[in-house]
Amino acid sequence: MAKIVLGIGCAHTPQLHTPADQWEIRARRDTQDGVQMWYHGERMKYADVLAKREHLRLEKQTAMEIREERLTKSFAAIEFLGDIYDAAKPDVTVIFGNDQAEMFLDDIKPAFTIMGCAEFENLPRTEDQISRLPPGIALADVGHLPDSDRLVIPGHPELAAYLASCAIRKGFDIAWSNRQFHPDPASAQTSGMPHSYGFIYKQVFRENLTPHVPIDTNTFFPPNQPLAPRCYALGEVIGDAIRAWDDDLRVCVIASGGLSHFVVDEEFDKDIMQAMERNDFEHLLTYGEGYYQAGSSEIKSWLAAGGAMRGSNLHGHIVDYHALYRTPAGTGSSTAFMYWQ
Repeated sequence: MAKIVLGIGCAHTPQLHTPADQWEIRARRDTQDGVQMWYHGERMKYADVLAKREHLRLEKQTAMEIREERLTKSFAAIEFLGDIYDAAKPDVTVIFGNDQAEMFLDDIKPAFTIMGCAEFENLPRTEDQISRLPPGIALADVGHLPDSDRLVIPGHPELAAYLASCAIRKGFDIAWSNRQFHPDPASAQTSGMPHSYGFIYKQVFRENLTPHVPIDTNTFFPPNQPLAPRCYALGEVIGDAIRAWDDDLRVCVIASGGLSHFVVDEEFDKDIMQAMERNDFEHLLTYGEGYYQAGSSEIKSWLAAGGAMRGSNLHGHIVDYHALYRTPAGTGSSTAFMYWQ
C-alpha cells in the first residue's frame, strides 16, 4: 500500500519575491477607494480597515529593516522545507493549489480539478506579456517561473485517475484534465502552470522533479467556490485513497498558499497553525466563510492537506511565520511554513 510520509504547508505569496523597497507599488493599489478587502470575515475598504486597526500601530512594522529581516527568515524557512522534501525522498507528490485566472479563464472555472497529464511545463513570460501586466507583478516572477528555459515536470496519470475516481465515488463532482490548459499567448498570463504550483516546483522541488498530481480548487472566484468543510472533506477522501492505493509508493502532500492576505491577521493565522499542529481541524471549520476569502481563501488548500494528513499518523510542526506588512492598515501577505512527519 502507498504511504503518506510527509506533509508540507508553504506560503507562495509573490510579495516574497518582490524586493522590500518595491512593496510600495502594491501598497498604493491597496489604498485606492475602489479596492475591496476582507478583514475578520467582513468586506470593507482600506479606510475602514485602517480605522479598525489604527491602535495596533502597524506602520512601525513596515520599516525597511523589518521587511528585510522577515524576508530573510522566510527564505530560510523555505530552504528548510526543501531540505525536508529532499530527505523524505517521495516517489510522488500531491499538490493542493489554486488558480488565479492564469489557467482557467472566463470560459470555465471548475470547483475542483484533478490533473492527470503525463507532464507539465512551466515557461517564463515573454517581454510582450510582461509589458501588459499590472505594475509590480513581473517583479515576483523569479519566485515561480523558470529563469530562462522551459521547465518540464512529470505528472502521474495513473494516480491522478485513481484519485479522481475515488472522489467521484464519494460524491465529489471532479473536473478532469489530461491535457494542460494554455491561455492565449497574446494575454499577459504565462502559458505554463499557475504560480501556486510553479512556486512549489522552484522553491520546494528545486532539482528533485519527482512526479506529481496537481489538485486545483477554485478558492477565489464566485459563485462556485467550495466551502471550507467541503475542501477539508475532499482532503480526507484523497488521503484515504492514497493509503488504500495498491502500490508501494512514498507520497508527499503539499498545500500551496495562504495564510491571511491581503489584510494580514496574525491572530487568526496563529490560531490556524496551532490547530493544525495539534490536528484539531474541526476548530478550523468553526470560522465563517468570510474568513476564507480573497487571498486568505488559499487556507482551504491547507484544510484539504490537513484532511489528507488525518489517518497518516503524522505530526504537525510549525517552522516559521511572518507578517509582511506594506501599509499602516496591515495590508500585505503572511508567510507560513509547516510540515507533517
